Amino acid sequence: MRRAPAGRTIQKLLLVAVLVGVNGSVVLAAPVINLMCGNVTNAAQFENQGNVGCQFGNATFYGFTYSYTREDSNGNLLTSNVPGTAVTVQFSHPGNLSWLPVVSFLSNWDVINGEQGDIRISYNVQVPVSAAMYFSSMALSGSVSNVDPANQFNSYISGAESICCPGPGNAVVPLGVELDPPDTASGLVSRTGTDGKFYALSTQLSFSKDIFLNAGSDSGNPGPPPNGNEATLTQIDQVLFEQHAPEPWSFLLTGSGFIAVLLLKKLGGKGKSKT
Repeated sequence: MRRAPAGRTIQKLLLVAVLVGVNGSVVLAAPVINLMCGNVTNAAQFENQGNVGCQFGNATFYGFTYSYTREDSNGNLLTSNVPGTAVTVQFSHPGNLSWLPVVSFLSNWDVINGEQGDIRISYNVQVPVSAAMYFSSMALSGSVSNVDPANQFNSYISGAESICCPGPGNAVVPLGVELDPPDTASGLVSRTGTDGKFYALSTQLSFSKDIFLNAGSDSGNPGPPPNGNEATLTQIDQVLFEQHAPEPWSFLLTGSGFIAVLLLKKLGGKGKSKT
């Protein structure tokens, strides 16, 4: 029987939520801004900033931590082959929308032959009241394989995130993403997944990610597919939505859209009358 992805994600979400919730009552200290986030190019540089933050648009990112651990199929620790210097950090505003900051982490986290990998990433974000955050999403991109004909011990990638603490008390918002292998025997297949949630308007949040890679079992022969299974994660994206005043052009586009719909309906009606 194939392992239940939903169960894995729920367990990880509960664990991360508990771990984050323990610290949820602690008020985050206001960060000191040291540089623009565009000058932070990798996870090691980001981590070296400590509680000194970097500025990107309205958002200040600080308190960043990163770790990656690996185990072989027998549970023995392996040397981490993706240090912070090998993880590219990118900040962007899709479509030049200043109220939509995105932070991305890019690298090649790869496990084969029953190996397991665990990525831990955490950071805090602070914004002014006028740009309070109300929605976040996490997206994962990578590849997984299934060389086990019985479809029992295939590879997968399971990501859990806790957002602490919007709303009253120690409310924690959990996100979960699964990258599952193909249903039939196959080598590496590209997978993407995302999860996002709304929450109470917040000016200061803490994000904690725990992303687990499992290469499942192998076919008895060492090496990557078509011999053994493999799981590779290449990109982690975090999207934040901030409050914003609508731009004048957005009203223009909305109005143009309504006009276009009305014209199409009118033309469609004329065409029917002639038949």
